[in-house]
Amino acid sequence: MKRDEILDALFEIVDEHEVYEFAKTYAYTDDTFAKLLKKRFQKHLPSEDKAPTKDEMLKAIERCFDNEIEYPSYGRYNSWEPEFQDWFAVGRDIQRVQRQLKMLVDSGHEALALDLALTLLEKGGKEYEEEWDCGNEDLDYEDLHTDETLAIIRSAFASGKIAAKRQLEVCQQLEQMERMEAYDNSDFNDIIEETRERLLTDDERIEIRRKAFQTAVGDYSRESAAKELWDYLIRLGRDEEAVAFYKKNSKIHDLRTKYVGWLVEKGKLPDAIKVLDEGLVKITDEPGQRISWEQYKMEIYEKMGDREHVISQAEWLFLHGNDNMAYYKKLKGLLPAGKWQETLRSLLSQRNAIRTSTLAEIYEKEKWFDDLYKLMMGDCYDLLSYLTRYAKHLSMEQQKDVVGRMEPILRKMAENQMGRDRYRELTGKLNTLGKCCPPGKALATQLVADFRTKYRNRPAMLDELSKFK
Repeated sequence: MKRDEILDALFEIVDEHEVYEFAKTYAYTDDTFAKLLKKRFQKHLPSEDKAPTKDEMLKAIERCFDNEIEYPSYGRYNSWEPEFQDWFAVGRDIQRVQRQLKMLVDSGHEALALDLALTLLEKGGKEYEEEWDCGNEDLDYEDLHTDETLAIIRSAFASGKIAAKRQLEVCQQLEQMERMEAYDNSDFNDIIEETRERLLTDDERIEIRRKAFQTAVGDYSRESAAKELWDYLIRLGRDEEAVAFYKKNSKIHDLRTKYVGWLVEKGKLPDAIKVLDEGLVKITDEPGQRISWEQYKMEIYEKMGDREHVISQAEWLFLHGNDNMAYYKKLKGLLPAGKWQETLRSLLSQRNAIRTSTLAEIYEKEKWFDDLYKLMMGDCYDLLSYLTRYAKHLSMEQQKDVVGRMEPILRKMAENQMGRDRYRELTGKLNTLGKCCPPGKALATQLVADFRTKYRNRPAMLDELSKFK
């Protein structure tokens, strides 16, 4: 079969609007084939002097949303049920229009392609929103192919043929459309910000950020907008404006932190401490923020080489912070060996709420094994795990005492819990107890014997207990 006959057969089934994309991805490898394609379909490809009219393209966009789902006669039970779109078909038609818009951009009709891309976005958003309001649960955001339409807008902007004023107008339109339900997860902001950063003056960009801060609703939004404006002013070297903005809005904690960071960079460390202290006076019910600023103060004191204040900050953070062990280790490295244990005892006496696991770890490191024993004899959650880790530090009598506390726990567990998973868990605990220390082995062995006798009518339990080693 000759090549032109192959073309005839091929293009009887190929959509004429797909020719351009097909040519770009395949025909460029064969000059002769590419020329035949171009000659055959020249009339369909837009050129500088020839392109589809705007009305023709608007009709094509309208046709994208004429794909209603066809219900079988028995499928529609309510006459009032809305006629939803077949969104898969909508997506297919949108892609066809997008291919035409790409051809318009490539052939020098950027302004027309831009207008039509905006129309496609607006029409798609409205259709999506209407069906969302009517309760259509089969909507698929991906069927709108929004990223591809935005790519067309980017290409039009990149051509250099769209005036700056028009590009900024498009950004305003995109901001309005971004509020539509369909575009909740869109990346309109990327193209909007890129365009404005490229076209606006510094003062105009600052004003946009200032307005965003003034109109922000909610603490999170205000903090985010404040930080963005601060960062932008600092990036432009407009430090005085940034400082004035902070002083006017110093109640915003994140902005205070930004200001402190700026002071530290400028080497104004005492001023940074003063600003943090001013903020700490105003915080009464925000422990997380207080801890963060106290940590920042310690870092600044370290930069200043102020050992005394570093120690006092570490002590405060040991008493009130979350990572007690980190500050335990820090203090131990800072304080003289002769004063260390006395200071630690004093700190522990001031701390009302410290995790048992942290206390146990400290007692082990300090070799305060009598304290460790008292801790385990008290209200100790998950006593078995503490026995496993710390039994080696206890005397035989102390081990017996602590192991004795396990007996009622395990007996109650055997009595109240039913089912193979529970029996497997019980056997696991008995095995763990048996390995931790000699008194634990003796108790575990005794309990297994007792349970085999007492619960001989529970075959699943007996089966699991047979795995006791």
